[in-house]
Amino acid sequence: MDELKRAVAQIEEFFGKVDILVNNAGTGGSVAAEEQTDDEWKRVIDLNLNSVYYVSREFGKGMVARKYGKIINLGSIHSTVAMPGLKISSYCASKGAVAMLTKELANEWAPYNITVNAIGPAYFPSELTEGFVESEEFKQVIGAYCPMGRAGRAGELDGAIVYFASDASSYTTGQLLTIDFM
Repeated sequence: MDELKRAVAQIEEFFGKVDILVNNAGTGGSVAAEEQTDDEWKRVIDLNLNSVYYVSREFGKGMVARKYGKIINLGSIHSTVAMPGLKISSYCASKGAVAMLTKELANEWAPYNITVNAIGPAYFPSELTEGFVESEEFKQVIGAYCPMGRAGRAGELDGAIVYFASDASSYTTGQLLTIDFM
């Protein structure tokens, strides 16, 4: 925690202030619940949920003091849905918790003119999904659940990020915008 506090202090010293924070760290976890170790569960929860809270809290202190800020959390389509055949209980739990953390921080910080929102992307090519998005299993998931029938493409999350980072969303807080899935 001390390292995070030092990093935030250095960033704010260098840039003067941070008005927009995007929490984009994350990891997967495709292990059947009955086979998942405690350490694996904790690793997913720590990265996907706890880091969002700690980083938001530390940068939020400066935003509260300045009475302005925009926080954008990366949830997932799995913030709200689970799908048969995917064994991702720790991932779903962590991303569902990010959605609720977003709502609670939005409530707490709205009086300080801070908005806290999240996007919940479906599947996009990334290091996390590498290999999976090309697999036959993925094609079946997409065919069953995705109206667009494909994974997301580079740039298709940009509009949501820009909206939540801009003053156009100054009255929008505590929201999870899912991208693509029904």
